[in-house]
Amino acid sequence: MLNFFKNSSNFPKENNKDRIWLNSDRLRYLDHGNEEEVNLSQLRYAYVQLLAGDPYLFLFDDHQHYIPASSQGFSKVYPKLSEQFGFDDTVFFHTMKQKQDCKAKIWIQQQTCNYNILPGDFEDDHIGFEVYTEPTQFISWDISYADIEKLGIGHQYSSEYGTVYFKIDYPVRIGNLWLKELEIYCDDIPPHVPVQEYFITIYDESNTDKSYKDLRNLWLDGEDYDAEDYGYEREDQCYLSFDFGDHISSSICYTYDDESNYDDGGTSLHFYNERDYPSLLENPVYDELIEVTELVKLKNKWDIKEDFRKNAAVKNIPTSIKQQLGKSSGIWLDKKNKKIGFAGRETSLIYDIEAIDFFEIENVLPAKGPGYAVLRANLINGRYHYIFDADTYELDPYAITLENWTNKKVSIPEAYYNC
Repeated sequence: MLNFFKNSSNFPKENNKDRIWLNSDRLRYLDHGNEEEVNLSQLRYAYVQLLAGDPYLFLFDDHQHYIPASSQGFSKVYPKLSEQFGFDDTVFFHTMKQKQDCKAKIWIQQQTCNYNILPGDFEDDHIGFEVYTEPTQFISWDISYADIEKLGIGHQYSSEYGTVYFKIDYPVRIGNLWLKELEIYCDDIPPHVPVQEYFITIYDESNTDKSYKDLRNLWLDGEDYDAEDYGYEREDQCYLSFDFGDHISSSICYTYDDESNYDDGGTSLHFYNERDYPSLLENPVYDELIEVTELVKLKNKWDIKEDFRKNAAVKNIPTSIKQQLGKSSGIWLDKKNKKIGFAGRETSLIYDIEAIDFFEIENVLPAKGPGYAVLRANLINGRYHYIFDADTYELDPYAITLENWTNKKVSIPEAYYNC
């Protein structure tokens, strides 16, 4: 290794435009004048890559980082990284000397095996999963986000980029599959809604696609199969989905090295709850209290764009509104209860007016893509919801009504082309 570093000519000539330096467990570098950083404690894999003939060190710490090997300070920083992580320097310097664009893996974080195929014949994967607490707990797929937190089986955490997750701290069994550290994505999900998706990246000790093949064989029972019946299996990526029954399913995905993808040695495994929960659409308290002050029938019958599983404001259309609108979509004002509602084809969106910051109507002109318009509610809490989409300019006439009813601004930016 040291022989490579003794000869500085092995590195590209450094420029004054880019720069790279170390700061504790962070690698910092300038990218087009912007300072970026790599969290070395979270580094998962590293490549050397030639792009348009120029060599780059590619690092992945949950984000992709392309660092020019010609950056000022690179010849000093790379040897330190190589010593710390054990980069394959032979591959690194050999690849840098190639004439055509290519890439090669020089390091990957070795992961321990976090799954196991259990013997026996479990037939409860469509019902729920077993958590190996003491004593064990069997949890229904119907459990809500709020209730799973109350069980004391895991903890919520945020990534350094602000994304919120819930990790189960105990091993779990789903059918014949044993897993460690199953997770839930929690951002912007109503707590009373049943968990819609669980995920984990599984690794075999070899950090190869063996993990993918093990699960494929488990759920296909080793039988001959046509990949197109379940998804696809290509040279760059394999993806299959499996139906457990009762609207519960799973998917596995493994990605290989190619021009734009990187093989991280893990299989992405997801479990999906696609059950309907019509009770979530019920709104009996407001149905009793509703008092319609104003109501406007819309030109067309438009769908509500929000999913009731992700937005607690989506409810059934109140009976009194249905009676007045007939087959039309509409907007109603309820001064007594300080609410405004939007009725679509099957569902409605109902807001406390004080929760709304402003509305926005976005108009897009047809170009390479189609033209359309979107009505959006921007909330005080910083979130926003898409209410209706329509043809370009079709929603503009309702801006005055919304402003008069709610005393909230309706912003209509200049239309732009869908390029």
